[in-house]
Amino acid sequence: MIRFKREALEKRLDERRSQVTPHTYLHLQKVIEQGAEGIDPNTLSHLCRDLDCLPTDIVEYR
Repeated sequence: MIRFKREALEKRLDERRSQVTPHTYLHLQKVIEQGAEGIDPNTLSHLCRDLDCLPTDIVEYR
């Protein structure tokens, strides 16, 4: 099972909010709301790129 580390993810999103476009910010929120279960590797890669982090920073495996 895979899931997002909510607190770390929200912290990163708040930190990067001023550095991304409003469209990108809304897209990031949408991806986060959908959850990590079944997330596409490309989507995870883009999420990490936009948040300037590694997958292990925002995702945990159970």
